[in-house]
Amino acid sequence: MCRTLNAPTRLYYELICRHCTPASRQWWNDILANITSPFRREEFDKAYTRAARKLGGASLELDPDEVRALSSFGLPLFQGHALHELGRTVLLLCATEYLALNEQAEWIEALYARGDNAEREALLHALPLLPEPDRFLSTAVEACRSNVQTVFEAIACENPYPARHFPELSFNQMVMKAIFIGVPMRRIVGLPARIAPVLVRMAKDYVQERTAAGRPVPDDIQFITSGG
Repeated sequence: MCRTLNAPTRLYYELICRHCTPASRQWWNDILANITSPFRREEFDKAYTRAARKLGGASLELDPDEVRALSSFGLPLFQGHALHELGRTVLLLCATEYLALNEQAEWIEALYARGDNAEREALLHALPLLPEPDRFLSTAVEACRSNVQTVFEAIACENPYPARHFPELSFNQMVMKAIFIGVPMRRIVGLPARIAPVLVRMAKDYVQERTAAGRPVPDDIQFITSGG
């Protein structure tokens, strides 16, 4: 495997080993062993793409001990996510050990740009776990423009990245898009702390426009218009 795995990454690695088939486990260990210096981007990209087929799309169901272990490090549980998504997260974490720091933002951007929807969603879920995650802001903001709802939700919902790293304008635009497409506000991590006067005004304007047009207004927008 990678020459070193910190404790959180090792927990994820071991979790995959326990939940995948023996054939998948062999592939998994071989792939991690081949992530070395010099970092070979083409080989990594192939592994990242093949993870869906090799690790499978079975839903990850954790036992209480696994939940406790991950929670002790404050790690996302990936409960109910496809196993290959967690695998891709580990691949990304390992790759950052070998790829030069000044190349990582461009690499993540390119990986997102050419990925399919599932690959993009996995990458977006992994962003908060990567080192110095603010470096990947442009990729995260770009994901908010996606017309694919599952891709948008991967960054906007159950993901602490926007609340921690988005500037006010980008965060507000994300929230308003979530309202427009019917995403419940409770799914936006850290929203209460990011409700500012500009966002309140934008939400109130939206309510007025919908009301004037005789269109329904989402109930939970009141959470924003009331200032949280």
